[in-house]
Order: sequence, then structure tokens, then C-alpha cells
Amino acid sequence: MTLGQLVRSLPAAAFVLGALARPFTPEDLVQTNRFSGGVAVSPNSESIAYIQARYSIEEKRQYTQLFIQSLSDSRYHGPSHPVKVIEHSADARPNPPSSRDEDEDGDDVAGLSRKLKPSQPVWLSDTSLGFVATDPDSGKSTVYAVKSGNKGRWSKPRPVAAMAVPISDLHYSVKSGILAFTAEVYNGTDSLAETAKLDYHEQLRADTGQAYDDLWVRHWDTFVTPKLPQIYTLPLKARAKDHFKPKGEPTNIISDATANGRLEASNSFTFSPSGRHIAFVAKCPGHDYAWKTTSHVYLASVDGSAGAVPINPGKGGASSSPAFNHAGTKIAYVQMAATTYEADRNQIKIFDIAENTTVKVAADWDRSPSHVLWADSESLLVTYNEWGRNKLAKVDIATGAIKPIVAEHSVGSVHHLQKSNALLFDHSALDSPNDLYTISLDDGTVKRVSQLNPQLASDTSLSAPEDVEFTGADNSTIHGFLLRPPNFDSEKKYPLAFVIHGGPQSSFTDGWSPRWNLNIFAAAGFVTVALDPQGSTGYGQNFTDAIRNQWGGKPYESLMGSLEQLLEEHPYIDRDRMAALGASYGGYMINWINGHSDVFKALVNHDGMFSTVSTYYSTEELYFPETEFEGVPFDEKARENYERWSPERYVKNWKTPTLVVHSERDYRLVVSEGLSTFTALRRQGVPARMLYFPDENHWVLKPANSLRWHQEVLAWITKWTVDNGDDSDTGGVLDESAKFKVQGNADF
Repeated sequence: MTLGQLVRSLPAAAFVLGALARPFTPEDLVQTNRFSGGVAVSPNSESIAYIQARYSIEEKRQYTQLFIQSLSDSRYHGPSHPVKVIEHSADARPNPPSSRDEDEDGDDVAGLSRKLKPSQPVWLSDTSLGFVATDPDSGKSTVYAVKSGNKGRWSKPRPVAAMAVPISDLHYSVKSGILAFTAEVYNGTDSLAETAKLDYHEQLRADTGQAYDDLWVRHWDTFVTPKLPQIYTLPLKARAKDHFKPKGEPTNIISDATANGRLEASNSFTFSPSGRHIAFVAKCPGHDYAWKTTSHVYLASVDGSAGAVPINPGKGGASSSPAFNHAGTKIAYVQMAATTYEADRNQIKIFDIAENTTVKVAADWDRSPSHVLWADSESLLVTYNEWGRNKLAKVDIATGAIKPIVAEHSVGSVHHLQKSNALLFDHSALDSPNDLYTISLDDGTVKRVSQLNPQLASDTSLSAPEDVEFTGADNSTIHGFLLRPPNFDSEKKYPLAFVIHGGPQSSFTDGWSPRWNLNIFAAAGFVTVALDPQGSTGYGQNFTDAIRNQWGGKPYESLMGSLEQLLEEHPYIDRDRMAALGASYGGYMINWINGHSDVFKALVNHDGMFSTVSTYYSTEELYFPETEFEGVPFDEKARENYERWSPERYVKNWKTPTLVVHSERDYRLVVSEGLSTFTALRRQGVPARMLYFPDENHWVLKPANSLRWHQEVLAWITKWTVDNGDDSDTGGVLDESAKFKVQGNADF
């Protein structure tokens, strides 16, 4: 059985149901079980721990569950039964009428477990698991631990270390007994308690003003504060029966790294095998944060005595994914060359600590690896995007030879299980949610470890993707995926959902996503097509770079030319009932299409760009538009580029009914871009609808908001593409989605 077959393998119940399987719905999507954060592997590689998130529409509650599962059994007998150690639930409504009594049964152990919302599991030993719980009222974090007992039972949580402020990115070295984490602290403070005290005084202020002298002022969905994320370490002492206690106070290991201020550590650090050093990624303090991508890999001692030193100082772009070799003598990492381009090719590098030298690995490989770790002393493991797949490969350090290990669908995180010479990785497909698998590096044997959503496999029909290729601008090959509706009949006519990705330096991959899940549109009766035009990743750096100063040029030509080829090759698609949908750059393209074509009956613009000029002055990452449009808009030559590709110039041509979606906390493309789009449409009498989320960012993440998003989007594209004479079999989904608009108007 191949990995692809294993991913899509179904329980026996699915074969019994057969044609009775129902179409996949937005309700199914928002209620799928999901991994929250990373997976923790025990030191002996025999157990794993992970956080599972689940939302209940009926209860309007969000569940967070900590599971521990035997890994050794699953390698030989398939998924073992996970043990639920803690379950936390909370009212997921933005303004719940009242809180539920979490201790109504009077059981102290169960009550404590329900109160704690677990996150960031780490193994303290083979039989003891730590995790973080943060009090939502005080903001203080506590590290707890549970210990294994008889018959697979786990003890009640015991506090290990209380922190005065929220902490994140928890790590633990069993070898050295050091706990490490990040915390946001004020510059010049010596302790977490001092930061907590300053936080308290901030709450006593009469005003709410914050003053800034430099960029950046805000990033993604939060405004910058005087605090910076720092890495702290804390030695733990194991007492009798694996009862861990702290030895001393947390130490900031990077506070004195620079003369000009503290480093801003990213959530990307790792222990050396001895547990005596930490490698982490950070941007240097400076005034150019907003228009430079440069970051470095730093090496620091866990006691803070040696200070943090960059292993790759000087020129260069963003660094990421530092990984020690098994001997602790070398560090592999990836780095971009360009200092102002966030989509440059990641290059693999290895730093020799003793020799203070760096070598490049596979320097001529025209792919951009995102994550690297060591397989052995002679080879690395990397994940990378290629032709619609997120793959895993082994790279020979000496020769640069690339040997794919997992080439189907999409690989996420990867852990090396050294004792068994196997890999644990999470994996998904467009028709299969994320689950965990192992693969042997000796013989390639693949075993399934988890099955988070058996209900989807047992009673839900999900459409398998088909690869499609067309000829685009510059005679390039445009790759993508096509999904057919359930119970597809090629003799019938179907509407089209033409989905355009954001980024633009990203791609559609054969992987599961809770956002822009292509199966939602296919299940609603649409032939669904998602293509990768110029600017997309996974097809070589030249193809990625081809969008620069071509935003409405080559990508538009490739999309529209591929659409025409699609219609010629697939006559079951009704060219009179087509909808186009896109987010971020995809939303930009929706506005560009509206100004240059009327082939679509409906458009959906999520967090799109209205004006290239206004976006430059309101976005946070200036290096992005300065690279894409080759300069700043107050430079005369570059200004021509901004104006040339601005959708606002073609507003007078807009005539296609458009749903506009935007959120208040989107600081990448601010809400005024969506409001401007809606104003331009309605002022000209073009049918339009504005969906606004006051509590979301560039993505719609909250389950109830996600459900509303899907209801509105499906209702909109259905309304403008429905054909009363249509005889296609949609399983009744179109009729159901048509109700969403009525419900939305009635309830909101």
C-alpha cells in the first residue's frame, strides 16, 4: 500500500455506506478535530503527546484536549488508542451570557483538569509529561506535569513552575534538565516579576496612548509594544517519583547580546544534544525592520554566561530552521540571500562550530526547503514544495543529491525517531485531514499513527483532486487541481468555482486546510479549479520571481488563458455559470478581473487590495511592496509601477456582482481596502455585499466566524450561478446554501 492509499484508506463502515455517504459541508469542516501546536516525542521514542482542538456548533464551545499515545505499538499494529489526559472547554461566543460552572460535580481532580487549558506539551522524562496552562484572568502561566501510572492511567496535573507572565514555545532538555521558553519582557528588566510589575502599572494609566518614533508600529494583527520576546531558561530538579521542581529563577540568555538593544527572538529555537546550548533565530535591533527581512541564527549558552553570538553575521536575508547534528558540533539552517525579499529561495547551509566555517549544501537545487533536520552525519532531511505537493527528501551533504522520501500529498512537521531509524510526520491531502504517520528510513515502511476524524471517512463524500496543466504566459506550464462534485455525471452541466490563491508567493498544494478548503466548493455542486500562475512556489525560483512588477500582467494572462483551455477540455463546465474567488493577492486579482473581464457571474474578494498606493502607506511589511513594484511610490519611476498595477484605476469597468470580506485586525491589507472596494461597487450600482469581522485578522480563524464565512460565500456564488433548468446532481447542497443568505439577513 502506498502512502497515498494509506492516507485515503477508510474504515470498514465506509464500504457499507457506499453511495449513502453525504456531501461535505461547512459544518463538517469547522467541527473537524485538529492538531493545535506541535507533537512531542518522548525521549525513548515510544510515546507521543499532542493537543487536539475541537469545536461544537450545537454547544457553541471550544474543546482543547491533551492526548498521550503509545507510538511503539502503532508502528506494528496501526493506530493505538490515545489516552485523553486533560479536556478543557470554553464558551466560544464573543460575549457569552454567563460562564458555566466547571466544578459542578465537586471532583477536585476532574475539576482541575477542566480548568486547565493545556498547550505546548514537552516530555520531562519517558514517564512524565509537562505542559503549559495560562490563566486567562491574571495572564500568568504555570508549567504542570502528569506522570504515567498503572494500566495506562496518568496522574492528576501537578504544578512544576509558576511564571509571572505568559510564556510560549516551551522546550525541555532531558540531558541537561533545562527548561526553556520565550516571554515578552520590557527592555532593561532583569526578571519576569519585574515585567509583571510594569504590566500592572500600565493597567493603572489613565490614558491609552502609545507613541512611536520608528517603524514598525504594528505587525500582522497586533500593535508593537515596548516589550520584546526573549528566551529564558530554568533548571529543573527531579525529586522522587518524577516530581520536578525549579532550581533558582528563570534566566534571560540573550538580554546582553547587542549594544543597541535586545534581540527579538522568533519562535524558532532548539537545544543542542547536550542541552548546554541553544540555537535561535532573531532580527537585529534597528530602524529598518519594516523594509529589511534580514535575520540571523544565534548560538547561546543555556546559563547566559557566554552571550548570544550570530553564526551567520553580515549580509543575507531571513534565516530559519536551525538544527544541531547528533554530535552537537554543527548547525544546519536555511537562509535567503536577498535582504528585502521574503520569497527568495531558501539555501541550505551548515555551520561548523569548532572551525567557525560555513558550507552550502545542494547550492544548485532550484527548490526552496522550509525545514531542515539531520538524518545522520552524512545527510539531511528537508521539507519543500514542488508541483502542488509538500514533499520530504533526504539530501546528501557531500554531493547535494536529493532523494525523495515522501512525495505524495503534503508533509507538515517531521521528527526523527533515532532509536528506530524512522520518521514521525504529519500528513494530509485535499480530501484527507491531517494525521500522524511513521516511515522507516531502512525499508520505507509506512504506518498510520493517528486517526483524528474517522467520522469523515465513514459517512462523508470527499472529492479526490485531479492534476491539470495548461499553457500560460511566456509559454509556461500552469499547474493546478480540479475537483468534481459528488456523484459527478460528465453528461450534465456544472457551475465553476475558480479559486485564486494569495501570497502571491505560495501555491495550492494537495493538503488539508480549514481555510479555503476546495472540497467545500466541490461538495456544494461546483466543479472547483485552483491554479498556480506566475508567482507561485514549487516550480523554480524564476517562476516565482516572474510576478515582480507583473501583478496584473503574466499571472492574469495565465489564469484567463488557462480558464479558456479548461472550458474547451471540460465541456461539462457551464461557461455561463462561473464564479471566481480569491484572498489577499487572490482578492487583488478579483478586483483586477472585475476591471478587465466580465466572464464571471459572481466574484468573492477576501481581504483584497483596492489600491497599490494606499496599501503601501498602510501595510506593515514594506519590503513586500518595495520588492514587488521595484521601489517606493514616492520615487517617480517606481510610482509608475504602482499606478500601472492598481485595481483602483479600472473601477469604472466594474460590473460583476461581488462579495467583499474584510476584517478589522488585518494589518497586512487594512480594512479600508475592503471598504473602498465595496464603496466603488455600490456607488456604481453594482450588486455587492460586505461581510465584516471586527475580531479577525488576515484570516478568519474562529470556528463560528468561519462557519458564517462559508455560509455567506456559498450563498453568494450559488445565487449568481444557479440555473433553474439545471439538472446536475448536487446532493441538495445548493438548495441548502441558498438558505444561508436568508438566515444571515434574519439573524444579523
